[in-house]
Amino acid sequence: MIILASSSQTRAKILTENGFDFEQISFDFDESKISRDCAPHIYVQRVATAKKNQFFKIYPDLKNVLIADSCVACKGKILCKASGKEQAFKMLRLQSDSVCSVFSSMIFTGENFELINVSETRYKFAKFDEYDVSEYVKNGEWQGKAGAMTVESFNKKYIIEQNGSTNNARGLNIEILKAFL
Repeated sequence: MIILASSSQTRAKILTENGFDFEQISFDFDESKISRDCAPHIYVQRVATAKKNQFFKIYPDLKNVLIADSCVACKGKILCKASGKEQAFKMLRLQSDSVCSVFSSMIFTGENFELINVSETRYKFAKFDEYDVSEYVKNGEWQGKAGAMTVESFNKKYIIEQNGSTNNARGLNIEILKAFL
């Protein structure tokens, strides 16, 4: 059994969809204290490592723990979770008619090994319809999502090109995890 150290319902859904037996333990983590003065793949790994360190201070004896984090990179900016509707609008406007990458980091601490992985999924998006963006922001589905992005719903219809795993863009490279478990 895996311990998913995350409040992410999407990561839990990915594990369920792939037949994993897991228990989810949510804990608060403030990623705003992690500096974004680096490349996105380094940033997301720093966040996952900081989450791991915090989690194991609380639960030092747990094994088979999965910790993950994601960010979106677009036009040289690292986009984390939007703090409100105005920030969600800005993030989505940045993605519109652009190339964006989702970086997901995971750390699996097993009984006999530790897996550390950072994966990238790159998208080229068409121009977003402003009314569509407005409705999406109004319905709140963007909340808790890196870059206010949901490639399984809102962003999906605007994908022109994709390079990488959709599950990775949803927050967990399950294919890599399965290869090691």
